[in-house]
Order: sequence, then structure tokens, then C-alpha cells
Amino acid sequence: MKWKKWLVKSVKWFFGILVSLVMVISFLLYVFKDDIINYAISEINKTLKTEVHVDEIDVTFWGTFPNLSLDFNNVFIQDAFSYSTKNDTLLFTEQIRLKFNPMDIWNEKYNVKKIDIRPGTLKLKVDKKGAVNYDIFKESESGEKTSFNLTLEAIHATGIRFSYSNRVNENSYRTHVQDIRLVGNFTQDKFDIATKANFYIQRIQNGLVPFIINQQASTNVSVHIDQVAETFNITRGKLLLSGIPFDFDVNVDTSEVKLRIDANKIPLADLANKLAVKEVKTVSELKGSGTATFHLDFQNKLKKDSYPKVDCNFSIDNGRLTEPTKGLTLRNIDLKGYYSTLKGKDREELSIKNVSFQTISGPFSGHLAIHRFSKPNYRGAAKGSLDLEVIHALFKIPKIEELSGKVKVNTNFYLETVIENGEALVEIVDGNGTALMDNVDLRLQNDSRKFYDIYGNLILNRSDAVLEGLKVRLGESDLELNGSFNHIDLFLQDKHTLDVAVIAESKKINLKDFTNSIAGDPKTTTTNREWMLPTLINGNVKLNVDAIHMDHHTFSQINGEMTVGNRSISIQKLHGITANATVRGTFAVVESAPEYFQLATSLSSKDIYFKPIFREWNNFDQEVIKEDNISGRAEAILDLKAPFDLSYGILKDELEAQIQLKIIGGQLKNVSTFTALTKDLKTTKTKMILKSREIDALQDKLNNIQFETLENTIFIKKSVIIIPKMEIKTSALNITVDGKHKFNNDIDYKFAFRFRELKQQKDESEFGIVEDDGTGIKVFVRMYGNLDNPIIEWDKTSRKEDAKQNREEAKQEAISILKSELGLFKKDTTIKKYQPPKKDYEVLKIEFGKEEEVNPFEEKKKIEKEKKGLKKFGEKLKEKSKPDEKEEFTVE
Repeated sequence: MKWKKWLVKSVKWFFGILVSLVMVISFLLYVFKDDIINYAISEINKTLKTEVHVDEIDVTFWGTFPNLSLDFNNVFIQDAFSYSTKNDTLLFTEQIRLKFNPMDIWNEKYNVKKIDIRPGTLKLKVDKKGAVNYDIFKESESGEKTSFNLTLEAIHATGIRFSYSNRVNENSYRTHVQDIRLVGNFTQDKFDIATKANFYIQRIQNGLVPFIINQQASTNVSVHIDQVAETFNITRGKLLLSGIPFDFDVNVDTSEVKLRIDANKIPLADLANKLAVKEVKTVSELKGSGTATFHLDFQNKLKKDSYPKVDCNFSIDNGRLTEPTKGLTLRNIDLKGYYSTLKGKDREELSIKNVSFQTISGPFSGHLAIHRFSKPNYRGAAKGSLDLEVIHALFKIPKIEELSGKVKVNTNFYLETVIENGEALVEIVDGNGTALMDNVDLRLQNDSRKFYDIYGNLILNRSDAVLEGLKVRLGESDLELNGSFNHIDLFLQDKHTLDVAVIAESKKINLKDFTNSIAGDPKTTTTNREWMLPTLINGNVKLNVDAIHMDHHTFSQINGEMTVGNRSISIQKLHGITANATVRGTFAVVESAPEYFQLATSLSSKDIYFKPIFREWNNFDQEVIKEDNISGRAEAILDLKAPFDLSYGILKDELEAQIQLKIIGGQLKNVSTFTALTKDLKTTKTKMILKSREIDALQDKLNNIQFETLENTIFIKKSVIIIPKMEIKTSALNITVDGKHKFNNDIDYKFAFRFRELKQQKDESEFGIVEDDGTGIKVFVRMYGNLDNPIIEWDKTSRKEDAKQNREEAKQEAISILKSELGLFKKDTTIKKYQPPKKDYEVLKIEFGKEEEVNPFEEKKKIEKEKKGLKKFGEKLKEKSKPDEKEEFTVE
């Protein structure tokens, strides 16, 4: 039992001492925390020229046990340039942690053992005068002693965005250091550091010419440092660039840097699979044969005005690449190239010579030379046939899902870079050539539409081009383009508009073919959608389309003059035929969001016949008046505005329209609604006024209503057709009508007519037929509900409003009579002299002025004449290119 008591007592003492020790250490950290921080800051400020901004400094022990750590949180150091501002960053990091031995701190020796750096940014810059932004350290004064020393054993950094730009030699580097560890005894005169690093090279560039873009890299090497001789060496180091191994040596002393990189007999398939730009990586691993070699020597004096000397050679010999799923092959691949800055600044050169390969469509060869990297000029040539399916299968061209067909090219070019307002523009100094497309098929990613059977010839001469007979099919639709283009070089850089003059012809266009079925909601998202109309094109297009199909409707003989620019299209002198009616006018469309358009049109026609147009438009989706019930001719002017979504069609809820309508020689036969109206009149109350035979006679009249003319302006807004009040004078009776008709066939119509007109025989007296003096009984009927099963009832509200209006008119008439006949109210100018009353209804007349007649056959003749002119222009461009063909592969 004694040993149990002893054990319990020992455990209590142990944990008591441990807790006490923790409390003592925590207390000491709390007491001496400010002293440690203040001392560290004062020592750091002794070594730096510039001010360091730190949000918070903290001392931790238990989180980094057994080390004691000094944490600098949110550290910011401004550029050392004299002209820099607070927005110019040299260094920013979320945390710098300095780790110490606690016993050294107790002995007032501040020896930094390890440094941890958390995510941040480091930007090193050299300006045009050679000044640097990282000159922040003071020169140490001889004999100065300090207790704050670097006795480093390790440095660890993660998530550092590093960039270097030198405006003197115009070199720039940008990388993201994901993780780097340096381990060694940094305090010895000579020591080795084990270095392990993973980093992502975003860009390495000389002048305006990039050499490495978006490649993952890693290295694990030993660095030898001689602090006495002030040298830095890496021997037989290994660099993995996207998994491809490169050997490298580095030697640095007080005067210069030397670097050598070698890679021999790299398998071409590995090179293609691993070094492909991220956006064009293939889905399947390429198979192949052949090898590539690479050798680079780099030397740079450690002077602010020194320009790096680079001598690099690379080649591919007898290569072959095969896409395994389809077996498509690129063979006989050969390439030789070099990159050199040995001639000095502005005399750099990159040359890729003897490029050649062969596809199933034939051989291809070419070359490219780039000089003067600060303002590069480009010389090159290409000749041969390309099988696009092979090229796309091997290299996966961005944003293209499917590509096949052949293109035969023969071109030479010379391009120069011009700096304007600080921006680099590439201009075509000289260049010519042709590109002949043969049975090309194309489909973009996230797009259900496929363009196929693309044929045509593109002729280039400098910045001008002619398109000859470019034919393309999309579903059932076909299109042929002939035209000329100017400023192509600047347009491709988004620096200038492309001037276009094109003739567009088609035998058939089905608007359904242009619908992308892979689409989101038109109002809430633009996912998987592409802009359809261009921004930098100023174009004039002559249209000649035999037929345009929209759902079950057909528009034929479409002609017009179209202008294109800034995501908009405007068509003037538009001519077309639908349902045997000739339509003329204007049309405009603006693309306000990808594949989402605002339409506006003004159209007119003088020969709209009801039977064919009701047949063409499926009786306008209603069952009351069909093509068998209506006949006659109409003249109309339509002004319409509506949003249009390429995937969903016209958005009817937001459609607005005004239709000026004039009907001539109209006839309505056997309309079911009129039958329901007369049936509703056969009530007990009505029979007191009208006899059954008179109602039956009225029904016979309504079964065949004829009227000479009818004019009105009809409005459409928010899915509602609004018909203002109008008087219809028919062979049966005169009716006043107004109402609303929704697109879902909900209706609300109001009719008014006189009972006297319902009688089968006219009232007669001994003096003859009694004429209607307008004082007879007026009937008001309302028809509302849904058109398929409408409700018909007496309209008491309209009757009261009419009675009120009659009383007001009678009152005004009486006052006018008193003024005219008895001379009363002479001083009241608001009272007019008596005139026979006239009841005005809203009858809007349409003035159809003279229109410019468009003859489709004459338009076709004009188009054929313009096509011949374009062909002659293309021949001239070909003639201009002939003298250069002999030396098309000569590179300076």
C-alpha cells in the first residue's frame, strides 16, 4: 500500500511541477514579450534603409515548441525607388516567422535558427536608369557589435508570387513559388545547402517575345556557397520542366553569372504530351517516335547596364506523332532552330528553319524568323497542305471541339511591331498568299451547332483580302460569301475595325439551325453562350436569300442592304414575300448579351390577302376565325420592338408593336362567335322587342358579313393586343367594337349596336321609310373569358357610360342652341355655336405613300455584277503576289 501512496504523490508532484513550469514560462513570455519585440524591431531597423510596415508582432512558444518564435504578421516593404508610392510593393507577406532557441533568448543572444515565410508577393524591378527597387539594406559599419545574428539552419517559404522585370535589358520573369526549402549551416565560410523547390513558371520573356508560358517546374539540388570567395555553384543540377528532365550548371561570382542547360534525345512524344500549353493539352497520350535536343548557354555580367548573352540551339529529327484513339498521324517531322542575343541589344534573333511534316493530305513546310525583341519583326513562309483533323487531334486547338477537312496554303509574310501610345501593334509590311479550304467541318466547344462542307478561297495581299466563293452549311441552311476585307492585321489585335464589303447569298436558311441547344436561361446566365455579332467590324452586306424558314413559316425572295458594326445589324431596302404578300421596310438588331438580341422593325405591305396569310400562320393559333371564315385584302404598317433569344425565340411577354391596318373588301363567313351572340339574344326580355324570325334573319346576316373598308391602329404590349374603339359598317349592321385580346386567348370585347338595325323590316309611315335619327335603343354586349368558351352578357357599365355621355352632349347642345338662337352666353367663348351632332370614333387612316420598288431579279443582276468585280480584285491580288513566289523561303 505504501508504494501506491508514493506513486500517487509522485504523479501529483510531477504534474504540479509541469503545470507550474508552463505557468512560469507563459508568465515570463507575457512579461518580456514587449522587450523582445522592441529589441527585434530596433535591430531590424539598423540594417534596413526603408521602413517596414507590420500589422502585428507576436511571440509564441507553445505553438512552435521547443523553439520560441517571433511572428511578423502582414509585413509590407515599399519599393526603394525615390519616386515610389505606398501602392508600389517590394515585399508583402502574411507572415514572417523567426525561430530562436529559448536558452539563447534567456542569455540575451538573439540567434535566428529558422525562417518561415507564408504566402506573399516579391517584386524585383530595375528601371530604365538602372536603379533597383530592392536596395534596402544599409552597409554594415566596421566594428559594430550586435546580439542579433543569423545562425540559420533552414529557410522555408510557401505560396510566394515572384516577379522580376529589368527595363534596361527588357527581360521579365514571373513565377509562383509553391514551396521552397533551404537546409544547411549558413554560418560557415563554405557550406552546402540542400534545396528543394516546386514552382509554376507563368512567363519568361525577352522584350515582347515570350519563351516559356504556364509550365510547372521542380528541382532538388545541392548548392555550394563559398562566402570567402563570394561564389555560388550548382553542378549537375536537375530541373524538371513539366516532367521533362534538363541538366543544368550554375556558377556565380562577384562579377558574372553563368548558366548552362542541356537536354539530349528527349522522346518527341514526351515533349508533345508534357510541354503542351495547358489550354491545348490532348485528352489522350500521344504515341510517337523521334527525338528532340536542346542546348543553352547563358552569361551575364553583374552590372546594371549589362545585357545577357544567350546562345541556344534546338532541333527535332525524324519525328512521328500519332493520336491513339483515331490513329491520325503526323510524320516526317523535322525542325531546326536557334535563339541568340550574342550580337547585343536590339539585334536578338530567333529562327525556326526547315520546319516540315506530312499528313495524309500531303506535305507541309515553312519557316519563321524573329529579330529585335524590343520591337519584333517577323519573317516567314508556309506552303503545303494541312489535314485539320490530324492537327486538331494532336494539338487540340483551344475552344474547338471538332475540326476536319483540308486547307492548302501558300503564303509569305513580313510583319513589324509599332509602338503607339505605349501599346504594341503588329502591322503587315508585306505579305501575300492564298488559303484554299476543302470540305472543312467545324464545331466549337459547348455548342451543338456544327458547320460543315466549308469550301472557299481566301486571297491575301498585305492587310487586304478577298473571299471567293466561301460556302458553308449549318443543318439545312446554306450560305455563300464573296467579299473584300481591309485592315486585317490590326483587326486581329483588336486595334482597328475590319472594313467589309460582302455579298451573302443563300438558297435556304432555317433559323432553327442557328439555335445552340446547350444554353442557359436567357435572363439569368450566359453560361455556354457565345457573342454572335462582332464589335470591330464595319461592314456592308448585300443579301440575296431565296427562302428563310422560321418554325412552319417561309419568307422568300429576301433582298436588302445590311450594315454591320458594334454588335448591331441594320437592314435597309428590305424586300421579301410571305404568304404571297410582298413586304418592304427596315430591320435592326442589337446583341445586348451573348445570343440575346433586341429587334426593331418597320414593315409595310399593300397586298396582304387573309386566306393565304391565315393558312401560313396556322390561323394565328386560334379557333374562332379560320382561313375558311375570312377573305379580303389588307394594307398594313408594322412597327415592332421585341427581345429575341437564339435558343428560345421571340420573348412574347416583352414584345411591343403598333399595327396601322386598313382592310378592303373584307368578308366574314360562318363565324362561331356570332352564332353564339345571336343565340344569347333569344332571351325572354329580348323577345319582347325582337321577334324570333328577326333574330334568325340577323343570324343569317352575321353568317355572311361584308364591309368595304375598315381602318384602325392596333397595339400590342405585355402579351396583350389592344383594339381601340372603332365603328364597323357592315352589310348586316353597324357595330362599335373595342377590346383586349391576350396571347393566351383571354379576351374582353365590347360591342354596341342599335336594336332598330336588328329588325328584319324597316319601319314605314305614310311618308315613307322612317330613318334612324340616332335616338333609338342601343344594345351593349360584353364578351369575355377565354376564346374557347367565352361568356356573353349585357354590358351594363358601357350602357351607363353611354347614357352619361348622351346627357352631357344634350346639355352642351341645349346651351349651344340658346347661344345661337336666343343670343344668350355671348361672353362665354367656351360655348360654341350649335352644329348638328357627330359622334366620332377612333378611326385612324393610313397614308401609303410612294415606296421605292425593289425588283428581286434586278437585285440579282446587280449582285452578279458585283461578284465579277470582286473576282477581278482577287485576280489582281494574286498577280501582286506572283513576283515573290521564287524567294518565298528566303530568310534574312
